[in-house]
Amino acid sequence: MENYDPSDLVSVCESIVEDGEISGEELYRLAEWLNDHREACLCWPGELLVKPLQEVWADDKVTKTEIRKIGRLLIRIRKDFAKHQVEVAVEQAADYAAEIANSIDLAEPRIPSIPIVFHVKSHTDKSMVYEVDLSGPTCTCPDWRSNRYSLARGHLSRCCKHVFDAYGKVEPEGGWPGWFGAFLDESWAPHPLQEWMVLKLGGRFVLASTAPKAWANAYVEQDGSYDRFGYNLIEDRWAYGMEPPGSDRIRRAIREAAKV
Repeated sequence: MENYDPSDLVSVCESIVEDGEISGEELYRLAEWLNDHREACLCWPGELLVKPLQEVWADDKVTKTEIRKIGRLLIRIRKDFAKHQVEVAVEQAADYAAEIANSIDLAEPRIPSIPIVFHVKSHTDKSMVYEVDLSGPTCTCPDWRSNRYSLARGHLSRCCKHVFDAYGKVEPEGGWPGWFGAFLDESWAPHPLQEWMVLKLGGRFVLASTAPKAWANAYVEQDGSYDRFGYNLIEDRWAYGMEPPGSDRIRRAIREAAKV
């Protein structure tokens, strides 16, 4: 039964454990549900429940030990189902992301929307988990809620470090294209006041930013791949003395955007 949907049975299991205490009456209701849905007994998670429930009713007596045993099983089923749903969502999002990767307009400095939500752990406090929605993108972390929430949808500076993590979970097999792939690979949250522009140099697109804190960024193709180059607006120099191809034009565009 490859197409069997366990959602109904999982809902029954969740309704039993949701109040924190399981009764013999609830186990009887679960057993009756399985008797009325014989196909569920042959598939996950029903196949895990049949034997333990049979053991409970074998002597017509329900003990606390038996209740706790089945309670732990129901909790495990709930967790495994939630994990499976996430895996399915990731697979679907990855397929969708591959389509998006082929249709990204690299002439526009925008981040694509992917309809999926991830729970991403904090980088500093592993007990803290944030919700990242890649359709915006949005994040529930303090940085995003304080500094990035007002930016337009698709704005590159909406990306906090947790958004970078989430995009990494759905990266297409061939990687993200052009400057967008380099932007994500850096995993470096941009300053929330950075604005972005795309320049076309020699048939290739270059992503460049403004410099709210002296340093601007430029993602430029060099030797077949994109690299990030830093430009200091105040000192009028490229980081480490490394100038990207087309550096003069990129430099002028950055300074013009800053009205220098």
